[in-house]
Amino acid sequence: MPKILVVDDIPAILDFSREFFEDAGFDVRTAETATAAIAAQREFKADLILQDLNIPEGGGIFVYETLRAGQDMVPMIFSTGKPEAIGNLAGMTNVSVLKKPTDPDVLMSEVRKHMTKSGEGQMNPPPPPPPPGNR
Repeated sequence: MPKILVVDDIPAILDFSREFFEDAGFDVRTAETATAAIAAQREFKADLILQDLNIPEGGGIFVYETLRAGQDMVPMIFSTGKPEAIGNLAGMTNVSVLKKPTDPDVLMSEVRKHMTKSGEGQMNPPPPPPPPGNR
């Protein structure tokens, strides 16, 4: 099961993201701050990180720089209302940016693109529920 870490300081976005990605067959962890995201990634080892740019305790760029300094090349998608604030995206490794609000189909397409590129593309739909009466 592919693993995704979602980082945002808005609880409603974390709740939506958890449900959205779990329904798509992901193992999901969430974090609300940069330091919590770094700790979660070191423990959880997500296949992809979806994060807001402006999160408490350092921001999304701090998460990127800290993980890259530790040789963690996990793909990252920054989801932000201000994509121009990212800076030199060409100088970043394994990163893309989506503008908030993001269409769920566009988000899933970008996630699949990164997962396939990194070799983690074996995303299967969740198993169907058991037939009625066989529970």
